[in-house]
Amino acid sequence: MGVTALEKPAGRWCSHFSKSAGCRIYADRPVDCRIFNCLWLLTDALGPEWKPSTCGFVLHSEDQGRRLIVECDAARPHDWRRAPYQETLAAWARAGQEVLIMTGARGLRLLPDGQTRPVRRAA
Repeated sequence: MGVTALEKPAGRWCSHFSKSAGCRIYADRPVDCRIFNCLWLLTDALGPEWKPSTCGFVLHSEDQGRRLIVECDAARPHDWRRAPYQETLAAWARAGQEVLIMTGARGLRLLPDGQTRPVRRAA
């Protein structure tokens, strides 16, 4: 995801991130980073397989929870298609949840009928 305070565009690793140590500026991270929590941390119903380092994406919501955003790791853009993720995301779309799968500026909207429609991230 993009972080305005760090001039970090969506779809790129943060320059302060280290795979071995995590966030190198964690104690001094900007407010944008402090207030963000992925849904895996907030939702007891999502098991360990939904942990971002395991599944390859981060879940967050917009529009007061009506839109679910799946932010894919650019190195693993298709991991959301693995079981149980694709089936679960499709079920949420059938139930009326707007589901967007994003990798950088491009993505897909999952439609209730199982189809997908290309989308672009708003600038």
